[in-house]
Amino acid sequence: MPREKELYEPTLESIRVRAKELYPDKLLLTRTEAAKVMGISVSTLYRHGLGQRITAEQLARTFA
Repeated sequence: MPREKELYEPTLESIRVRAKELYPDKLLLTRTEAAKVMGISVSTLYRHGLGQRITAEQLARTFA
């Protein structure tokens, strides 16, 4: 079974905190919202293969 990346947990926690500040009532984010949470462009999310609805876990897995 593969291990998770070393920085996965801290990255996930920081993404969850930031997402809760900006969008307290959402679990799934659009690309635009996820880009705002991460401080990156929407095209960067697209290049990393993330779909229209994105979870904090997907962001952490991709950017950890």
